[in-house]
Amino acid sequence: MNRLRNTDIKYLKGVGPKRAELLNKQLEIKSYYDMLYHFPTNYVDRSSVYTINSLNGDMPSIQLKGRFVTFNTQGEGAKSRLVALFSDGTGTIEVVWFKRIKQIREAYNIGNEYVLFGKPTIFNGRWNMVHPEIDTTTSAASMQGLRGVYPLTETLRNKGITSRTLFAYIQGILSAAPNISETLPQSLITRLNLMPLREAL
Repeated sequence: MNRLRNTDIKYLKGVGPKRAELLNKQLEIKSYYDMLYHFPTNYVDRSSVYTINSLNGDMPSIQLKGRFVTFNTQGEGAKSRLVALFSDGTGTIEVVWFKRIKQIREAYNIGNEYVLFGKPTIFNGRWNMVHPEIDTTTSAASMQGLRGVYPLTETLRNKGITSRTLFAYIQGILSAAPNISETLPQSLITRLNLMPLREAL
């Protein structure tokens, strides 16, 4: 456990000095230990894929699989936004981004298959999804099941750090630290049939 407390988060793959400074300032995460103990406040189920024509009422965050049909930048300056039309063969939904427009447009292509994850809402009489997580069908498979929703700040979101990012960091730490010492007596773990600490983390 001391190793986790003493290992600076900047040494974790994908973090580096700038992101480490941001995580420290925004979430007080300085070490591997801090990251492991930054617990989710909620969980979402990513085991099912919905179809657009099945959307109704107040929907939770869901997954949709399909292709982008169009991308259009609307508005100017600070009021600009990127609006895409996404189709799964059963219908279409608008996907909207207000930030990181240039990076988003360069990252995704018309015609390629993607999996969107986000909360669909009705706006101006049609379904839309704002700032969803986007995966290829291959990377989406690794995100199936229950996934944590981690406490974040708007500053981190604007820098592209999401719950998915923190999930990847935590998996990296667990891979780098296969042996995590228990903090409870073994007799108590056995008597209460508790899972190992590493598995719980």
